[in-house]
Amino acid sequence: MSSNTSPEPIETPAELYFEYARETPALDELDVKTVHPDDLLGSPAVFTVIGESHYVGLPELDFHELCSCTPLSAEQSHETPLSTDVDREFRFESARIAATTTVVGKPLAAFPGPEESTVAYQFGPDAWTTIRVDDAGYETYHTYPEHGLALYTETTFDLRER
Repeated sequence: MSSNTSPEPIETPAELYFEYARETPALDELDVKTVHPDDLLGSPAVFTVIGESHYVGLPELDFHELCSCTPLSAEQSHETPLSTDVDREFRFESARIAATTTVVGKPLAAFPGPEESTVAYQFGPDAWTTIRVDDAGYETYHTYPEHGLALYTETTFDLRER
């Protein structure tokens, strides 16, 4: 008796999902690749590359962003196709903070590389997730060579009263 033990083909993602929440998601269920603690807006923050994409948390400000290639369900989630034609904007508000995330699809050649990033993880040739933190927010790149895509996001914040 013979058996076929070839692995299941890996499905190429077609969309990226963004989840925003006031509460910390179930981080123990994520495939964590690298974690970078930092400060943002005068508060402790954590920037994490996960197997599906990234997680950014500012617990003191009730802000949590989870980005994944697999569908998410949360109080506020959005999806965007993996395409160079993408130009979207998502908003999240809580009593403590307002966030705006802009998502733009760019050709893969537009990816500036990992050198200027705060956090970078390479999944394979030309497949990266990078996060760059500055005083007002953060930027990410998610590259998908199978789509010829560098998906760029920029998240900025407005603080409410503490």
